[in-house]
Amino acid sequence: MANRKILYLLLLLVALVVIAFITKNFNLYNTSSNEPPDRQAHAVKFYDEKTFFEGVSRAKKDVTKPDYLVTGGIVPHDLFVNFIIADFFHRLSLQNPKTIIILGPNHYEKGHFEALTSLYGWNTAFGVVEPDESLTKTLVDKNLVNVDEEVLPNDHALSALMPFIKYYMPNTKVVPILLSQKLSKEQSEVLADNLSKLVTKDIVIVASVDFSHYLTSRQAKEKDEITSEVMREFDYRKLYTLNSDYLDSPASIGTLLMVMQRLNTTNMDLLYHTNSGELQNNNQVETTSYFSILFTE
Repeated sequence: MANRKILYLLLLLVALVVIAFITKNFNLYNTSSNEPPDRQAHAVKFYDEKTFFEGVSRAKKDVTKPDYLVTGGIVPHDLFVNFIIADFFHRLSLQNPKTIIILGPNHYEKGHFEALTSLYGWNTAFGVVEPDESLTKTLVDKNLVNVDEEVLPNDHALSALMPFIKYYMPNTKVVPILLSQKLSKEQSEVLADNLSKLVTKDIVIVASVDFSHYLTSRQAKEKDEITSEVMREFDYRKLYTLNSDYLDSPASIGTLLMVMQRLNTTNMDLLYHTNSGELQNNNQVETTSYFSILFTE
């Protein structure tokens, strides 16, 4: 009899431990809980207050709201050109989209899927950039992206842009997507097909991409001429063969261009094109080149 009571007590103890474990994990991962936003927000690591506001102050001020709808864009993530990033999001703020889908390179090829995303917010100096959970979960459910809360905050391709988004568009949500270099043209087409069906007048898709790397300013300009023509011609066959001499994410640019074609918004408004050597008046240093472009009807 005593042994039976001990057995019952052990079973009860095991049951209580299991219930406690399930409850803890439910509260941790339930994205609809009433916990404060900072419980599920990545700390933005790529931010410096002084250089951020230097970029904001250098951004063009005489920007007026365009008479056309912006559906997409290309912006750098190298904070050396913080003023170009600030200018881009300042212009986009005049349209004030509800959600920005951001594509960028998985620089370190971390994670176990070609397209990674996050359901967490992004804790900036100006508040938390909230995720568009509904849109993100739609992509997850279609097995187009996988959630990875470890990789995204450690890659500057997307994280570096979050302070600018929160500063200029406090209520805009994001769908961040890191794309592997292994993402093929065919996989990009599938992703673009699905993204184009989700984009509305309140949603903008942006490729966070830096272009030619590690060449001199003159060499970078030569490579940029080729890349620019590839983009204007929507030459995907050539785009997906380009290496870091030309750009750091053919998959991000390719997916963006495919979406723009499907939306019939292929007009390109070039805001900036330069490189770090040119900005430093030094033709000998290794450079990174930059495009800032808006896509419209």
